[in-house]
Amino acid sequence: MSTNEIILLRDLIARLDQKPFDLQSWKTNAMMILGRIFGENSQKVEMIRSIQPDFSSWSLRDATGKISQIDACRKMGREVLEAVIAELEAFGPPVKRDPSGSHNLLGLEDFITGKQAREIAQIITSDQPDDDKVSKISELIKDLDQVDLLAAIARMLIYKS
Repeated sequence: MSTNEIILLRDLIARLDQKPFDLQSWKTNAMMILGRIFGENSQKVEMIRSIQPDFSSWSLRDATGKISQIDACRKMGREVLEAVIAELEAFGPPVKRDPSGSHNLLGLEDFITGKQAREIAQIITSDQPDDDKVSKISELIKDLDQVDLLAAIARMLIYKS
């Protein structure tokens, strides 16, 4: 169990009830902590980032008056953080991978652009399913010819991490 992370997350949950409540600063803190635990590209960070009050005319018209927009945001934030805590308690902290995929990217560096290398490193560190990672990386390197792909694979096999 990762007690330090859980303590930080419980503190974030407690801050949801403080007055005055500033949603944007709370979200910033939550994204920083979740980004540190799960990575900047984590779905958990994206879920917090997407929490916004809905002040559209439809939502205001359909509101029952039982819960305010900010209260709905608080509820969503609480639900996300409680799920994260449950995940950490059940499975422990995520396994940290080499953030750059360095030895693998070294094999590709002569065949791809710097932008492609950054995108691949970002995909490698994300918490997406491996099948999604494979398809996205394949899409990025699909224009390499067969000789370059074979050379890149050979380099990846001989470089040590």
